[in-house]
Amino acid sequence: MEKPKIILSKCFSYPTRYNGGIVKDDFIERLKEFVDYELVCPEMEIGLGVPRPKIIILMEQKQKRLFQPETNRDLTGIMKEYANGFLEKIKDIDGFVLKSKSPSCGLGSANYYQDNKIVGRTDGFFAEAVKKRFSDLPIETEGRLKNIELREHFLIRIFSFAEFRRLKSEKSARGLVDFHTRYKYLIMTYSQKNLKQMGKIVADGNMTIDEKFERYEILFYDAFKRKPSRARHFNTILHIFGHFSTNLNANEKKHFQGLLEKYKRSTVELRTIIEILRNFAFRFDDKYLLFQKYLNPFPEDLLESE
Repeated sequence: MEKPKIILSKCFSYPTRYNGGIVKDDFIERLKEFVDYELVCPEMEIGLGVPRPKIIILMEQKQKRLFQPETNRDLTGIMKEYANGFLEKIKDIDGFVLKSKSPSCGLGSANYYQDNKIVGRTDGFFAEAVKKRFSDLPIETEGRLKNIELREHFLIRIFSFAEFRRLKSEKSARGLVDFHTRYKYLIMTYSQKNLKQMGKIVADGNMTIDEKFERYEILFYDAFKRKPSRARHFNTILHIFGHFSTNLNANEKKHFQGLLEKYKRSTVELRTIIEILRNFAFRFDDKYLLFQKYLNPFPEDLLESE
């Protein structure tokens, strides 16, 4: 698989937290083995040392300020300038994993204050800039990635986007056809509407190759923005199961359909269903399905239990 390129908060690798700490996270450590990554600590980059006095987010007249109470410094301007400058230079990136709860990197999890009291949560200043500039890319924190469904959604996106970047660098009509074929069931799960529109682009005989890739790319990234529901997975699984149904005996069909109903009720995990489908594909040597990204969208080792 193509290696995704991601931005990681530096505190997952070095002691750059305000108190001199380092954040240890088992999943992030595994992820590092499968991606190329660049480290960033916005607070260090704007000149704050380690250890450093705490910084907080203040909400004043519906405007956020980044403030360091001990030194009475307003860091809002310098942080915004740094974030925008750093993000302007980034190219060919597939996603971000930032530190939760941080006033710079938190994603909807950073406390904000009014009258010396915590009154809510918001995005950190760097995270907010990332969301504005890279709205098509997955942006997560280590806290959110402890949820298995959010983790799978994140992994599917970064590995899919990495593969598309490689495809775009080669840019051939044949390559686009093969790519769209491999991703058929995965895109179907995320957006049937986008799948149909993308299929028309691939089949169009009048567009230039550059125009095809430009239009396809917009729809491809858009398709993966929302995590698919169990109902959408259920629909895709039924389509795939149809490839095998005539080759299975009554008991096998009944057993699989029973597991599928349990999946709908959240008592069986999706990976269990996927493994059974992969087993059927190997058993009946269905090369078309073995070719499908839906059955193997990212390295399995990244789903190891912690």
